[in-house]
Amino acid sequence: MEAPRSYIGLSKFDLASKMQDAYQISPAWSNVKLRGEFDTLQIMDNVYVPKEARDAGKVLEPITSYYPEYGKGGYPQLKTNSVIEF
Repeated sequence: MEAPRSYIGLSKFDLASKMQDAYQISPAWSNVKLRGEFDTLQIMDNVYVPKEARDAGKVLEPITSYYPEYGKGGYPQLKTNSVIEF
């Protein structure tokens, strides 16, 4: 299985709704029902802290906070433009 150009959460949740709240994910963007573990060495040269506004803003957002209408946020996030292989 693969995930191209993906956000990466560092916390594990047992419910999709908890993940959606923590990472402020709109239901229109994802149903957040895919969880996988992978070797981070495959993306280590292409991982970064995303910017606000779905990586289109000007301010770095290492902790989710930009979309309070989609959840509480407060969790660390990273992003890669590589394909992640599970």
